[in-house]
Amino acid sequence: MIGYDYWMQRPNQRIDDRPRRSRGATRREVEPVLLPGGVSDEEVDKDALYWRLFVAVTLPRRAIRVLDSMARSMRAVSYGGMQRRRPSRGAVAYDAVRWTAPENLHITLKFLGDVHQDDLPLLKEELDEVAGESARLMLELGSNGCFPGERTPRILWTGMDGDLRRMSSLATRLDGAMVRCGFPAERREFRPHVTVGRVRSGTQQRVLAAIGQRWLEARATGDGGSRPRPPLDSGFRRNDGVEVPVERIVLMRSRLHHNRPTRYERLYEVGLGV
Repeated sequence: MIGYDYWMQRPNQRIDDRPRRSRGATRREVEPVLLPGGVSDEEVDKDALYWRLFVAVTLPRRAIRVLDSMARSMRAVSYGGMQRRRPSRGAVAYDAVRWTAPENLHITLKFLGDVHQDDLPLLKEELDEVAGESARLMLELGSNGCFPGERTPRILWTGMDGDLRRMSSLATRLDGAMVRCGFPAERREFRPHVTVGRVRSGTQQRVLAAIGQRWLEARATGDGGSRPRPPLDSGFRRNDGVEVPVERIVLMRSRLHHNRPTRYERLYEVGLGV
């Protein structure tokens, strides 16, 4: 069950019982509480001690339009792979995916989890240092992929090409800074990508296979449609020329709602200085 970035006092649990700071940021270890629908962000902020945070790179408008166009191209494809003139409810692969809102598309550099509000100055200081030691770079939208695989996709993503070496160095430098603040080190190799959609739980196997195959073939066009996937040896790159400049890093807050889409809020931005 999805949680909410809100800390609710349990019976016989004092505010002072929150995790003690050993070094760096104070992170929450208690289970997030799912709030009922209709609770506003303003009401939550009155009592919230912890915010769900992550560090990201935002995307330019053109890249966002291309990714959104690829997602919308899925509307024309049914579960069986047949083209339909008019999408029908329950018969289109598009409906089986929770697509990321265009304004929420980003590249995650480091997920921090629920962090105490008092530690925001510390995080900003560390981000300033990391940015000052990092060079600006250029990426491009790469190929689409599925996790864990195209036959059983759960996450639909688009990878990155370009200056991956310096992008990896930026992520490593940021990870080291956050480890000094008390956050766990990343165990997986950093591979920059954008999560474009998540397949809904309970989706049938035949639907999963159709979604995975179609997402690997998806390509944006001017009218939001799609084009057939070219042979792998053709040298064609699906999103060739769609640049993603990495000029700043952003500390963002994730607001998880019971009955509304997740909303991201920019808390702090700092430009790369080298």
